[in-house]
Amino acid sequence: MKTEPVDVKIADLLDLKKKEMLVINSEYQRGAVWNTAQKKKLVDSVLRGYPIPLIYFHHIRQQAGLLVSERYEVIDGQQRILALAEFREGAFKLYDPVKDFEEARFPEFIKKQPCPWAGKTFDELSQELADFFLSVQLRVVRIETHDSNEARDLFVRLQAGMPLNSQEKRDAWPGQFTDFILKLGGKQGISRYPGNDFFNVIMKAGKSQDRGKFRQLAAQIAMLYLTRRDKELYCDINAASIDDFYYENLGFDSKSTDAVRIFAIFEKLTKLLRDQKRSKVVGHEAIHLVLLVDTLIDDYTPTWEDKFAGAFDRFREEFSKGKLTKNEDSPSEYWLRYGVLTRVNSDRGDSIRRRHDFFASKMLEFLKPQLKDPKRLFGAIERDLIYYRDKKRCVICNGQVAWSEAEFHHVEEHSKGGATNVDNGVLVHQQCHPLGQKAVEFAQQWPERLKAIKSKTPLDEYLDDFFLNEDDNGDV
Repeated sequence: MKTEPVDVKIADLLDLKKKEMLVINSEYQRGAVWNTAQKKKLVDSVLRGYPIPLIYFHHIRQQAGLLVSERYEVIDGQQRILALAEFREGAFKLYDPVKDFEEARFPEFIKKQPCPWAGKTFDELSQELADFFLSVQLRVVRIETHDSNEARDLFVRLQAGMPLNSQEKRDAWPGQFTDFILKLGGKQGISRYPGNDFFNVIMKAGKSQDRGKFRQLAAQIAMLYLTRRDKELYCDINAASIDDFYYENLGFDSKSTDAVRIFAIFEKLTKLLRDQKRSKVVGHEAIHLVLLVDTLIDDYTPTWEDKFAGAFDRFREEFSKGKLTKNEDSPSEYWLRYGVLTRVNSDRGDSIRRRHDFFASKMLEFLKPQLKDPKRLFGAIERDLIYYRDKKRCVICNGQVAWSEAEFHHVEEHSKGGATNVDNGVLVHQQCHPLGQKAVEFAQQWPERLKAIKSKTPLDEYLDDFFLNEDDNGDV
């Protein structure tokens, strides 16, 4: 086999295709599989001067008597050639980085750069830009061999390399959020990205070739942490949502207060669990540990820290027992309200929120932390637990309550000795907040209502959550 790299103008490449001197061997090549978005982005890359991967041709020369036939068979690069040809023929308009931002999802810095081809077909380009496009040279490796099996073997080898997974692709994206996650989750073999000890020691990340597993988890935790602090919401953390978050946070400041704080939370967790008296922490546990400590640091005195490892061990023990009941008629609440949600829709924001409510409520029972200011309003954990215990409905009018409009009422007034805890708090609209005689009447009724809530079995509570989730989302 002989190989010869040559530079070929796009115009000449398309001319070869037009004259049918460039062919696809359908016996082993795929047909056209790129979608329009991929085609648009390839052309956009060409116009921005980005390098395009090598294209491989098999130069075939055949002779029959005095007649000679020459053609090029595409070994690798078919999708790129088809995209360039379709653009030249006017098959699609290019993305406008600003107007098409939701669909194109270009990085923020791209939106700020000039883009004279935005929203245009080839025929709508200026003459100068059209000439530039056609004159761009692509590197083509021309293969000569008399044995067609060699060309096929090369095709197989080119396709057989291990493709980058989703997180490995994100590692190459611009912006400080990418670097932030690399530093947090670590990347084996790169000394400047050793990763936080929480992943290396508590989760045993260094024991395996994870190919981005822990960086993806770090990204998911950071997403939940940042979204909850900013909007008091639990976001989805599936692959598409992670991609969106990277794009939306290309301007992320890795030295911001929130960025510094998340590293501090991981450091504290490492210190609290470093006694190595338990098996490694797994992904869903890591998520809830970080979110819980974030709240505990804000709202409670440090007395909880000495009890934290023991409380976590106790939760794990009860969860393990709960898993044994999953096939029983009345499974444990640890299975119904936590375990199931680690298996089904585990990357959905609503599932994560429901799971965290249960985890946080049990950890609070075990820790019994003290609010920094007992006279203050309910802490973040209590507000979450009350909000979802009351099914997002005002206990006075039974109407839906948006989180942004939620108020939390002390049933027994704090001034009269009422505690700032979940049992003594209820969700109300601002306009429904009971005062005077109405508050007294409600306080008299509340013990029975609370008793009814607490008398529900884990299965009852699971079904309540199930149908609440159905109402909120239109499906299950």
